[in-house]
Amino acid sequence: MKKELPKTYDTQEVESKWREAWAKEKTYEFKYDASKPLYTVDTPPPYVSADHLHAGHIMSYSQAEFIIRFKRMKGYNVFYPMGFDDNGLPTERFVEKKHKIDKAKITKSEFVKICLEETEKGSQKYKKLWDDLGISVDWSKTYSTISPVAVKVSQRSLIDLWKKKALYRKESPVLWCPFCQTAIAQADLEDKESDSKMNYINFKDPNGKDLVIATTRPELIPACVALYVNPKDSRFKDLIGKKATVPLFDYEVPIKSSDKVDMEVGTGLMMVCTWGDQDDLDKWRTDNLDTRALIKEDGTLGELGGKYQGLDLLEARKQIINDLKEKACLVKQEDLTHVVNVHERCSVPTEFILSKQWFIKISDMEDVWLKRGKELNWYPAYRFKDYETWVKSIKWDWCISRQRYYGVPFPIWYCAKCEEPIFAEDKDLPVNPFEDNPSIEKCPKCGGTEFVPEKDVMDTWATSSCTPFLLRELVEEQVKEKLFPVTLRPNAFEIIRTWDFYSIVKSHYNFDTVPFEDVMISGHGLDENGKKISKRLGNYVPPDDLLKEYGADAIRYWATGATLGQNLRFNIQELKKGRKTTIKLWNVAKFLTMNIEDYKLSKENVVLEYADVWIVQEMNKTIKKATKALEEYSFAKAKNELDTFFWSKFADYYIEFIKYRLFGEDQASKKAAQQTLLLVFYSILKMFAPILPFITEEIYQKLFTEMEDAKSIHLAGWPQKIELQNAPDVSDFDSAVQAIDEVRKYKSEEGLSIGAELAEFKLETKIDMQKYGEFVKKTMRVGKLIAN
Repeated sequence: MKKELPKTYDTQEVESKWREAWAKEKTYEFKYDASKPLYTVDTPPPYVSADHLHAGHIMSYSQAEFIIRFKRMKGYNVFYPMGFDDNGLPTERFVEKKHKIDKAKITKSEFVKICLEETEKGSQKYKKLWDDLGISVDWSKTYSTISPVAVKVSQRSLIDLWKKKALYRKESPVLWCPFCQTAIAQADLEDKESDSKMNYINFKDPNGKDLVIATTRPELIPACVALYVNPKDSRFKDLIGKKATVPLFDYEVPIKSSDKVDMEVGTGLMMVCTWGDQDDLDKWRTDNLDTRALIKEDGTLGELGGKYQGLDLLEARKQIINDLKEKACLVKQEDLTHVVNVHERCSVPTEFILSKQWFIKISDMEDVWLKRGKELNWYPAYRFKDYETWVKSIKWDWCISRQRYYGVPFPIWYCAKCEEPIFAEDKDLPVNPFEDNPSIEKCPKCGGTEFVPEKDVMDTWATSSCTPFLLRELVEEQVKEKLFPVTLRPNAFEIIRTWDFYSIVKSHYNFDTVPFEDVMISGHGLDENGKKISKRLGNYVPPDDLLKEYGADAIRYWATGATLGQNLRFNIQELKKGRKTTIKLWNVAKFLTMNIEDYKLSKENVVLEYADVWIVQEMNKTIKKATKALEEYSFAKAKNELDTFFWSKFADYYIEFIKYRLFGEDQASKKAAQQTLLLVFYSILKMFAPILPFITEEIYQKLFTEMEDAKSIHLAGWPQKIELQNAPDVSDFDSAVQAIDEVRKYKSEEGLSIGAELAEFKLETKIDMQKYGEFVKKTMRVGKLIAN
């Protein structure tokens, strides 16, 4: 091993070199090998519309990739493709904002063309960052959620759902975003605190007496269809079955009873409209109430609003309150803060409107979804509670139709005469109903010969939920069936209720199985003050700047800082520690080249000394702990175990323990030290490889290629326990370490260097002098060691 290393480690040069080499050598390309177990990864396809990448993106994708590199070294045949989520509202909004486009003034095909151009740019931005970070994706296996293969798989899934009666179309109250002007699903909602007022308003009973209701939504008065009381409420018992007159609009509504009315909320008299909230929906359905569809798709009041028609909801509220005051119908107002549902994409409050939409059946199936969830391995285990909580909160079926330009089209036409849906044939997929015709000439229901295309596109989750079985379309035919269900689904906790749940729904209906085996849930990347990183706040350092200053390995090291599932604060000190670790590995490698010389591993049994046995045993413990941690997706624990072993036991102790042997005349002792140093450091490199891929590859290629037949350390085997034959007992070696610490402390307090010679030293620590006396003396350069 007579090789020289440069004095300093050039991060930029080395990382650039290995990025190019891995790409050229196709180091991470998937090639099916029946002799190896498969490990398939369904990586979350990022939104390519994101024009700002930050440490949060780095954290999430790096954490999963630590495990993927580990599995590759463990001998798994890793299938690690990458997708890009380039359809849906985020892309539409991004394009509209960037190009200042009014969709009403541009054709659909023109708008889609611009979206495709932007998503191609976005995907290249992500690819560059992942390459820069050393994310070991197989770039020959990529997809986009708007690509023909993705459209085909999504449409095929939908047709199968229709055949299995899990898909239906219905005119019904649906969640609606007035800003995005599209139907949305329950999972698209977020809770947001809002300051408002509780308004106490007079209705009239049949005798003209006041009936006071309390509401935060006076703008919905023209949509009122009933008043409700609790049948046990003595204050209103005599009103049940009678009618009340609605203020300002002067029409009558029935007064009904329900034991679900809380007598302590408001006045105990509840106004029910179509539709303000879930209570309104429940009572409307249960009691078959009238429908007064008030709110239009653009969030303004419709014809039923009377003189308020055309006003947006806030302006309508303001004018209705003023008119109630004038009519002496507003009793009082109280300030309050309450939680409202907003669309997660735009943070605008959502409404219910009457609309015909496509739905997948998911409600009233709690037992099914919980059973499927329990078939998965959740990492960390407590994140299953997030899934369980979501499943138990499901109120409605999944609305999958969206009123957008850019998305996967439904493979559906309608008979112009009877509106019978006509689904595409599987052999014709993918189809675009706006450009393609159905394969039939006559409607099977009425014989009509004219067809109109479905105008809506699918919810982005209706396509992304197909990724577990979309991935197999990227490989040759004979391998496809082996890649589903996938092994690992890594993602952040906030999309458990969407991507994870909807993938489970699709796989349940389409294949009667779960989509993946393991779910690895990460947290969020936060800024140094604990706030979520966002473009609006500008609270992040661009990745390019971090890479230039610290290097990819250091950034990846920082990403190990949080326990799986927990949020991680950005911390410059951790980046510096990562950088320091790469430099320390380099310096140890240089120490090897200077002291191993032309040494090669001996085929003969060398006689290990106490320190050699101790470090090998400590290494074996570390390998066992790190392996167990990584098998459980606990990368932070694995890194901590490795750090402790490398910095303390190996670098601070063992290397110092053996210097006198490396520089001494005893050749047998020297060989034992050289062999141990070589083997242990090689194992350390391998354990660091999933986290620090660049520095470990550089050292491997410089020093260790003769030890293993692998073109890359990342294709080499994970370190194994070293079996020791006839090794001496070192169960009490810690006492020798404590003795050395005692001498070190003395030298430090006296202002002496560690290598300074001492004529004699009286030792307080109790050790076996016959066993360890000479070792302590030579290690610490003590002439005479006096036992206590």
